[in-house]
Amino acid sequence: LQRMCGNDVDRAVGSITYTQMLNSRGGIECDFTVTRLAADRFRIVTGTAFGNHDLGWIRKHAPADGSVQVADVTSAWACLGLWGPRARDILQPLTKSDLSNEAFRYMTARDISIGNVPCLAARVTYVGELGWELYCPAEYGSGLWDLLWNAGAEHGMLACGYRAIDALRVEK
Repeated sequence: LQRMCGNDVDRAVGSITYTQMLNSRGGIECDFTVTRLAADRFRIVTGTAFGNHDLGWIRKHAPADGSVQVADVTSAWACLGLWGPRARDILQPLTKSDLSNEAFRYMTARDISIGNVPCLAARVTYVGELGWELYCPAEYGSGLWDLLWNAGAEHGMLACGYRAIDALRVEK
């Protein structure tokens, strides 16, 4: 993965790196985030429409000796993005984990529980505001939604689709 990525992904466990994979002409083939989950395990998160392309590119360029395993785990996980200036106000009461800037830095990830839902919380945002991507096993997805939706009601939280990212970026 280090050889294939344009950015340094050999960082501490829990680090998130935004990077690209380049073709032989130096053009961008893929861009995504890489979260280091363990010394020998990484999670790549790519754009919604690019999964098949990026998976194919990675498999095509992975070592043929079997030293690397690549698995598409998309269907195993639900992902909800909680972004905005009140994201911490909504999320903090739902977890025992410290979500302060000092304890949970930008571009890091760690396992937390939100209510009874186990999550990988990734402090990453694409809208220019505080936020997290919250990954939980798919069977917990609706429960995570309910917890966040109920907690967000008093803060005026809105449910927005994926494409809201573009409008929010421009606004910021």
